[in-house]
Amino acid sequence: MPAKYRQIADNLMRRIRHGEMADGGRLPGEHDLAESYKVSRSTIRQALAELQQAGLIETWTGAGSFVRYDGAPLDGEIGWGESLARRGIATQAHILRLERIADAALAAELGIRQSSPAAVDFLALDRVRRMQVGEAISLERSRLPWRKGFAQILRAGLVEGSLQRTLASLAIRSVGGCEAVALARLTKEDAALLGRTEGEAFLATQRTVHAADGGVVERVDSLLHPDHFRLEFGFGERP
Repeated sequence: MPAKYRQIADNLMRRIRHGEMADGGRLPGEHDLAESYKVSRSTIRQALAELQQAGLIETWTGAGSFVRYDGAPLDGEIGWGESLARRGIATQAHILRLERIADAALAAELGIRQSSPAAVDFLALDRVRRMQVGEAISLERSRLPWRKGFAQILRAGLVEGSLQRTLASLAIRSVGGCEAVALARLTKEDAALLGRTEGEAFLATQRTVHAADGGVVERVDSLLHPDHFRLEFGFGERP
């Protein structure tokens, strides 16, 4: 029989994938889970580690951040496009750029060792996401350190139009990271891409995502329409 923590991890995985857990994209605290499953908190920590290794959750000690669209929480694990679709919000992502680029400055910023010329290469993916009525709601610029298998993306495109599904098909999973948020004024170039006015205020986020081995999976800079998006922060465990 599987160890108790594996049984709990399997149960949590099923509940997450069926949308039964977590309001706001967040699991209950360790104490609540331990009481619910009638086990110790150490067993719960082992189960959560399994979920983290599987790429289903991000573990933040006493803190968390959650993106919401028109009040609805978005699940960054499955990608915003799919998360919006599950909320009944139809959008279309228009790819502006999909190519291999060299960026030594970004590689240095992310702490990537420049052991060879290819070490500073990235998969560059720029997208504008629009509502079906045509209004642009976000501009996303993703940079992923070049990996084996990315050449296939350049030839065949994203799997079902989703970056998250594409990474999953290559067995690339994220387990955590960090995110910064600020107010930004649209440049002339960005305003033209979004169909907005130069100088208009947008929510700017910068997210760096890591794999279980600590390597960088993705750096993504996003501009989000402030009439629709907001970023919520939480801390501590829910009572």
